[in-house]
Amino acid sequence: MSPGEARRRAGLLVDARQYDRARPEIARALAEDPDDAAAFHVLALLEQRVGHHDDALAALDRAAALGLPPRAHLTSRLDTLYHARRFPEAVATAEELLLHDPHQVTAHVLLAQMLGSEGRADYHRARAHGEYAVQLAPENDHAHYALGQVLASTHGRRGARAALPRLQEAVRLRPDDPANLNALGVVDLTLGRSRRALRAFADALALDPTLEPAAFNVPLAMLGLVRRAGLVMTLLFLAAAVVGVSLAPRLPTSRAGASAGAGAIGHGVAVVAVLAVVGLVVVALRRSVPPTIRPAAARAWRRDPVLAPLVIAGAVLAGLSLVMVALPVPDGVHVPPLLLLGLVVRVVAVLLSRTRTARYGRERRAERAELWRPSERPPRPDVTRSS
Repeated sequence: MSPGEARRRAGLLVDARQYDRARPEIARALAEDPDDAAAFHVLALLEQRVGHHDDALAALDRAAALGLPPRAHLTSRLDTLYHARRFPEAVATAEELLLHDPHQVTAHVLLAQMLGSEGRADYHRARAHGEYAVQLAPENDHAHYALGQVLASTHGRRGARAALPRLQEAVRLRPDDPANLNALGVVDLTLGRSRRALRAFADALALDPTLEPAAFNVPLAMLGLVRRAGLVMTLLFLAAAVVGVSLAPRLPTSRAGASAGAGAIGHGVAVVAVLAVVGLVVVALRRSVPPTIRPAAARAWRRDPVLAPLVIAGAVLAGLSLVMVALPVPDGVHVPPLLLLGLVVRVVAVLLSRTRTARYGRERRAERAELWRPSERPPRPDVTRSS
């Protein structure tokens, strides 16, 4: 077998991610021709894919010394430095690559992501690179993803609104990329669209159950839904307090004079109305949870340390609402203490939930995210972003 044939086979095996089989082929090619720049380039790609970034950079330097064209050398070097998280060097390499090829889409995409990231924020340069990448390659989902991330990184909700169409386009172009779906979910969450955000995070986890950012974001989206449900339950509770007093029979000593109250029919109608509202809230909340994470949600409702206080408080308010409208207590004297009890429960639950949210560290966040992760984990697909 010729050195060129061994190198070609190694390249195909690297592309197929059969790294253990690719390594002996590269060794054979280099043994037969130690000055084969292309073989060192394939070796660099292999080392980069398996996470040996220093070895990959050394192989790239050797390939460049043997005559590997600057564009190929700089493109691979940029990819390696980026995955090694050596961002200052990666930025310099990308800028050098653009001197050789001003229309290199990958360089513009990675510059947008790196310059717009926290700690290296250069919003205007990052946005310019992202917009130019989209202009160069409107069908490249990476370009839309990078620009969307830059736009969402600042200006709060206004930035999120600007990023939304870019990330929607990224998902349209490549709906099987969980990174696109997770980024879209984050923007939806920023805009207060918790239900859509939860769907995006669930879809991302369905594609890659090991994607930690999506697993972390699921309970955040659930928190938005539970808070809205809690607000509805609080309004129902306050309404039930008013109705409970108005339906109650009056004693002769009351200011309004004696009356029989609304009677059993009135109280029955009020009970049915409360049960209907509670049922609608429960159904709406359940339907908001995508089917892929419903089994996890069934376990997590009572165990999630941030959501559990709010869920329990909602159940308490529902029960107290029923008691206030169901009991025909004279003058409605039962309502004030129950009203006070419900408000105390609601305030304590909100404060406890907010305190636990603020105190969560990474380790506990991971523990909490695990509650919401789908229990069935299919094999992780290949979601590596190609250059």
